[in-house]
Amino acid sequence: MVREDTPLLLDSGDAKEDAQEGNIRSIFEDAIDTLHLAAPIFISRVSFTGMKTTDTALLGHVSGKALSAAALSDLWTMCTGVFIQGGAVSILVGQSVGANNHNLALVYLRISYFVLGLISIVLVVSWCYTEQIWIMLGQSRDVAEAAGYYSYVFVFSIPAQLAFSQMSQFLSAQRIMRPEVTTSMIALGFNLLLGSIFVLGFPIPSFEGLGFKACPVVTVVVVWIQSIVLWAFFREFLKKEPSFSTNKRDEAGPKQNFVSSMIDGITLDRIRTFSALYFPAALSLASDFWRMGLIGAVAATLGEREVGLFNASYRILWITLIFVGALSAASGIKIGLKLGRGDSSAARKAAFVGISLVLVCLIVLAMLVYCNTRLFGRIFTNDESYLDLFQECRLPFTLTLFFMNLAVGIEAIPLSMGRTGSVFFSGVLASWLGQVPGVLLLTKYWRNDLFALYSGIAGGYCVLVFLYGGLILTSDWKKYSEIARKRVEVSDGI
Repeated sequence: MVREDTPLLLDSGDAKEDAQEGNIRSIFEDAIDTLHLAAPIFISRVSFTGMKTTDTALLGHVSGKALSAAALSDLWTMCTGVFIQGGAVSILVGQSVGANNHNLALVYLRISYFVLGLISIVLVVSWCYTEQIWIMLGQSRDVAEAAGYYSYVFVFSIPAQLAFSQMSQFLSAQRIMRPEVTTSMIALGFNLLLGSIFVLGFPIPSFEGLGFKACPVVTVVVVWIQSIVLWAFFREFLKKEPSFSTNKRDEAGPKQNFVSSMIDGITLDRIRTFSALYFPAALSLASDFWRMGLIGAVAATLGEREVGLFNASYRILWITLIFVGALSAASGIKIGLKLGRGDSSAARKAAFVGISLVLVCLIVLAMLVYCNTRLFGRIFTNDESYLDLFQECRLPFTLTLFFMNLAVGIEAIPLSMGRTGSVFFSGVLASWLGQVPGVLLLTKYWRNDLFALYSGIAGGYCVLVFLYGGLILTSDWKKYSEIARKRVEVSDGI
């Protein structure tokens, strides 16, 4: 018979307590690490939002026609531009580096340029026909012509946009955040400086500025500056990083290989692997954008005040999304690296920590918005009638904010696992069989106002949260870790 105070029992209890303390400490350290990684992502996204806000402010000081033309141009270019914004590179690079297959990470970067370069040809053609598209849709010829000019100038930014987006994904997937933060802040500064000078003529007394014509040119120049600076960081990274310093085929190293031989390592199987991840992710983005465009059209039928408030309030949703997006992106980077390493339990823990941080952030943001609705509304207007309308629909709006951001926070987990197809089908199901019909039915048969509109939007995002939650809860993490290892061509098992 063993006494209760035997060393065996005491050691067992101590070991259990130590294990629990170690697990709590590990989760706490994981949370701190996620926040540390999210901080530079947050700064980059704030800089991007600052650029868009600067463009809007500059055009607003030119004329109402300039603002309308830029809005029409942005609507068309964003509607088609989503097809070169998928995040497959970050998934494949993260898993390749996690599996210590660094050369394959470079190969997938090359493949992304090859595939997206072909897609961009279609974008060039479509953007050149912006004027004709808007004339067909009933816009006045002078505004459509101005929108066409704006889009035509933006055609010259496509190579730089493509180069920047893929290089930044390549680096950030390896937790290398400083280059993107630095280039984003440089771009924001140049956009403000060059825009003030060439669009408005400020602060040069004898120069009145070039007005609307200069605005897209300034943006294109800034995009190229941002891309060139990031390319300099990228080259230095390839020089200094030991894992990328040698190549089995060429002793000159992957830096020279990457520049001189863009097709090195590209095979049909790898293109298929990339495409299987990329196209569902890109289509999912496109579906999201088109869905919100349709809901915006429904808002326009409610009245002039309603559509104006909808557009303004939706910007509040995107402001909060900067916080949640940074956290979810950070957890996605960690999950990808751990899955490539074959550490499925650590990947699952990173997902748990990421969702927990997102929930805490969202609870705080939702309470702030709900309790200070009029204050947030004053960011965009001082008209009391608009603020009264915003106050009236604050409950469904806050629910929309919560579930929209939570869906984005959860979405990063199946994406980092490589389940882009499941994410796409879940999004289509929740959007086109849930959210859009919900908005149409509620505004038609319940109440024809923003309260019903946002109730439908919130309901659709709630469905999406449950669908994404089901994907995660039913996932075999070990299985998807093995798939990730196989995807990045690790043959030695886990």
